[in-house]
Amino acid sequence: MYQRALVTTDGSELSLVVFPHVRHVVDPAGTIIVVEVVDTVARLLARTTPAGFEYGTSAGFKSQMIEQMVESQRTAATEHLERAQAALTQASDTLAHDGFRNVETLILSGLPGDAIVQAAKERDCDIVLMATHGRSGLRRAVIGSVADHVLRHLDGIPILLVRPSEG
Repeated sequence: MYQRALVTTDGSELSLVVFPHVRHVVDPAGTIIVVEVVDTVARLLARTTPAGFEYGTSAGFKSQMIEQMVESQRTAATEHLERAQAALTQASDTLAHDGFRNVETLILSGLPGDAIVQAAKERDCDIVLMATHGRSGLRRAVIGSVADHVLRHLDGIPILLVRPSEG
């Protein structure tokens, strides 16, 4: 069993499909680091205009609004991570242990794929567990895939990707 796992969430129902699998691959005495990635102000500003900033009086308003958006994301991420931590520390009916004792939570900022890869390396994780939307073809090319990015850029650390069932 693995001793140090990084588990990703975004608070969605889809991201929760990975949590039952954690109990099957991580030692109950091991450490689980549950992460969620939020945007940065700079990243959101860069998406609003081609140059990443605006001239005139509306620039300050836009910056203030984006800062509120990031803070809102952080608040939501904190709630998601608290729920994830509670779920992982609860006793399991299916396995013979009382739940994980060492569950840490971490809010990351930036591009999700890059942030997850960096966190897994910096925290010496020996496995990464994450859900995948299961998109393919044009939808994945247009929307992008965090799971695909992590899979392609994380060397030396196993990754367990869980795709939700169609039902």
